Amino acid sequence: MGRMCAFCPADAVEHGGEHIWDNWINKALPATRYRARRRYSLNSTIIEFDANSLNEKLPAVCPQCNSGWMSALSLKVKDRFGRSILEGEPFSLGARDAVILAAFTFLKAVVTNYIIDYEPFFTRAARERFRGDLTIPPVTKMWFAAFRGRSRLSAKNDNGIIDPGWQNSPFDGLEFCSYSYAIGQLVVQLFAPRWKHISDRGKPLLSLTPHAHWEQAATLFWPYNGDHLSWPPSKYFGDDTIQSFIERFTRNVNL
Repeated sequence: MGRMCAFCPADAVEHGGEHIWDNWINKALPATRYRARRRYSLNSTIIEFDANSLNEKLPAVCPQCNSGWMSALSLKVKDRFGRSILEGEPFSLGARDAVILAAFTFLKAVVTNYIIDYEPFFTRAARERFRGDLTIPPVTKMWFAAFRGRSRLSAKNDNGIIDPGWQNSPFDGLEFCSYSYAIGQLVVQLFAPRWKHISDRGKPLLSLTPHAHWEQAATLFWPYNGDHLSWPPSKYFGDDTIQSFIERFTRNVNL
């Protein structure tokens, strides 16, 4: 028996699976060379490669989920954010669009994290509930940002589990999932807490706040606060600064 689907009790595919970077992007772009980067742990090696298409897949889901509700969510992202991804077209994010972007970000974080050998960060119950109604686990934060690199189109997929190791503090025993995803000019980042030990997982969760100097370049959009949020932010990331943003929770934060 193979691996179970990340979102339902069915078996995941053994080959192929969910595109890291959705296939509609391949169809929208001319045939050329692209620069892609992925990393499944903040402590692992960054894998960078050139490709004729962004066609990498992760065998983490079953065919029914992949071609059903996941495909429907991908099409909503294409319709609402496709021109921003490919051309940098500005957008204003209202409540409905915030749900779409948050669900897309959470989906990519789950799929990427799920292929790692150790225990998936998000519980089976949380993942199956998300499949049912796109509910995001509590105390999960997400930001959007803008990227302008030298390549015609860049793609990034960075996942990591952070253990602050702050003994004798309210955060002692917590660990965090930090996930950053970029396609074209759009960057999204997710940050979520959990207690490391199962015996603690009934306790209230706490989160961290990034240093205020990031606020000009990264806008918190989830939990959605009722405002219409504008993208792109006033500052953008380039090739020389995007990695610092991806790793910002390993640096200074506000407690």
